Amino acid sequence: MPPKPSRPSRSFSFSLIRIAFFTAALFGALLTIAGVYYLILIIQLPDIRSLQDYNPPLATEILAADGSPVGLLYKEKRVLAPLSEMPPHLIRAFIASEDSRFFQHRGVDLISILRALGKNIWAGEIVQGGSTITQQVTKSLLLTPEKSFSRKVKEAFLAYRLDQNLSKQDILFIYLNQIYLGHGAYGVEAAAQTYFNKKGRDLSLAESALLAGLPQAPSRYSPLVNFSKAKERQRYVLSRMVEEGVLDGATAAAAEREPLVFSRTADPNLTLAPHLVDMVRKFLYQNYGSEFVLTAGLKIYTTLDPVFQRAALEAVERGTTAVYQRHLYSKPLRQIPPDQIEAYCRQLARAAANTPRKNGSVQPGVITQLDPAGTMARVCLATGEGVFPLPRRPAEPRETAADDESAADKNPLGSYQVGDVLNFRLEPEKPYLSLAEQNPVEAALLAIDRSSGAIKALVGGKDYGQTEFNRAVQSKRQPGSAFKPLIYAAALDKDFTPGTVILDAPITFGGHPPWSPQNFDHKFNGPTLFRTGLIQSRNVVSIRILQRIGVNYAVRYAQQLGIASPLYPNLSLALGSSGVSLAEMVTAYNCFNNGGARVLPYYISRILDRSGRKVYDHPPRSEAVMEADTAYIMTHLLEGVVKEGTGWRLKALGRPVAGKTGTTNDFRDAWFIGFVPQVTAGVWVGLDSLTPLGSGETGAQAASPIFLEFLQKALANLPPEDFPVPPGILFQPVKGKGPAAILEAFKAPKEIQPQDPNPYSGSP
Repeated sequence: MPPKPSRPSRSFSFSLIRIAFFTAALFGALLTIAGVYYLILIIQLPDIRSLQDYNPPLATEILAADGSPVGLLYKEKRVLAPLSEMPPHLIRAFIASEDSRFFQHRGVDLISILRALGKNIWAGEIVQGGSTITQQVTKSLLLTPEKSFSRKVKEAFLAYRLDQNLSKQDILFIYLNQIYLGHGAYGVEAAAQTYFNKKGRDLSLAESALLAGLPQAPSRYSPLVNFSKAKERQRYVLSRMVEEGVLDGATAAAAEREPLVFSRTADPNLTLAPHLVDMVRKFLYQNYGSEFVLTAGLKIYTTLDPVFQRAALEAVERGTTAVYQRHLYSKPLRQIPPDQIEAYCRQLARAAANTPRKNGSVQPGVITQLDPAGTMARVCLATGEGVFPLPRRPAEPRETAADDESAADKNPLGSYQVGDVLNFRLEPEKPYLSLAEQNPVEAALLAIDRSSGAIKALVGGKDYGQTEFNRAVQSKRQPGSAFKPLIYAAALDKDFTPGTVILDAPITFGGHPPWSPQNFDHKFNGPTLFRTGLIQSRNVVSIRILQRIGVNYAVRYAQQLGIASPLYPNLSLALGSSGVSLAEMVTAYNCFNNGGARVLPYYISRILDRSGRKVYDHPPRSEAVMEADTAYIMTHLLEGVVKEGTGWRLKALGRPVAGKTGTTNDFRDAWFIGFVPQVTAGVWVGLDSLTPLGSGETGAQAASPIFLEFLQKALANLPPEDFPVPPGILFQPVKGKGPAAILEAFKAPKEIQPQDPNPYSGSP
């Protein structure tokens, strides 16, 4: 009989009960701990309601009159852009590369996490992230950046909550404006401007795919730092778009082949109008405070015309280079005999066998050949050959010169010869070689709208990177003969006429030592018409006019026209001896162009806040400061300066134009101030050191070519206009130097002249 099975002992049963009890207790404790952790986590989670009113720090945009970007002021370079302003392929590129199931998941996507893990293991590196776009938004805006388990848990909870409370479109909007894309750019709009200098809406598929490849590691994949890595990421993004069915293979291949053109500078403030941007920045900081300006997302609409500004930059660059090449060129380092030039070239090549030809590098070169015209030289360099435009020196002024502006236009060759060794700077983007030493010639240009005073172009110096000093506004230089029209205008309101005769004869004023002013040609023409005195810029005639109208009256008159700088109340004022700014001179001349009304130059037209509400609007300001007929007669006389005098280069403009040159002692300053019916502009050329530019560098030689080139380009698409003739102007023949009479403008007699006092007969 088999033995009876033994019954479990009481002790064994009690052990099972104890194990079950402790297991349940442990499980309960874990649940309690998890619950407490969850409650603590929930309590610690940030409030997502702040994202329902997304209000990040925004860059303040500085815009041209047409809305194109000019500059940015920011703590975080971010420009808010709605999804409607982003091209669809840009949005698809980011979704395909960062979160292809964005529209299917609820904030966290386990499938994407597993897929990314597999691809990263297969590639041996991180090529795809597991976080969803929603998680990236919560991490960026609501959590700290440290890598920890608790932060990932919070991120997942917040992403789920966010998906429940915001639409997918809202989350995309936040993400594409918040994501960091390298080089200080936050969001796709700022990145488009940083990398490609264009609006986000104008990005091509190739450019969009490149930006979409940056979020994973903006520094590593930056095209400005590692182009090959950036192209790899671009190819990855395009392939993901094909995989997701939002792009066909042929289109992706074409986008991959598309050449990419990157912005030359990462700082838009230095690109088009750096001196104007600096003026805007100072105005905003002074009136609104720097912290507000750097985060408020203002839109500053300036008066700048990009076409005018680019024309101004090009004209200043070309004009200062021309002066430099005429005078301030380097002396040869040495002279190589003709029979040794070939051997010297081989020596240069051997010495630089392993030296790459870098943009901006300096290399010695020897002149091997001059062209028959003597204007170009062929140069042998260590890394090849190049062509160098020979500098030209201005000729000495003709003895028949009528005034201080009429230096000869034809210049003899400089002194460079075959065999001369010089240092050249290599700039492959330029067709010609340039000398290595830095060009010290400076220039300023200012152009304003005739009727409003809006600044259409401003160049405060040829290189803001070298100095922030704004020579168009801050510099006070002697204007020379460019100041004479202000004296002549004052005289017209003192009953002078273009036909008034003034004696051009020697004159001496007492003093220690006595002063005997001279004309530029050291000749005197005897009785001279008022108009001829201005057109030929006769110094003695101008001094006699100032003597007759009174220095104090002339000072007050000039101040009424817009000259704010102190003017020395003596007769040398007629020769432009007091320092003034270019902006003041342009303001004064604009009174002639604007029918006698003074408008002050301004550069900000309106300011909008981030919601588009207008917070500043420039008020129109215009004040009549001279009679309209006086303004027109001055315009007519200054047209004569172009047709018959020192402004003759401006005849090439092919439209009505008026203006005056100015040159100071020893050729330290060269000016041209002038206008067409739409625009008044001025140019100054000189050295910051106050040393002479060089013999013959007059306003006609150094400044008027810049003025001419600027207007030729700026007005290329604008039809010519005539200067309007106001009522009360009569044209009468005036006998000039030649046998023919000149038709000149005069004020018509007033109907009730005694009851119509001259506003400038006393204190203006």
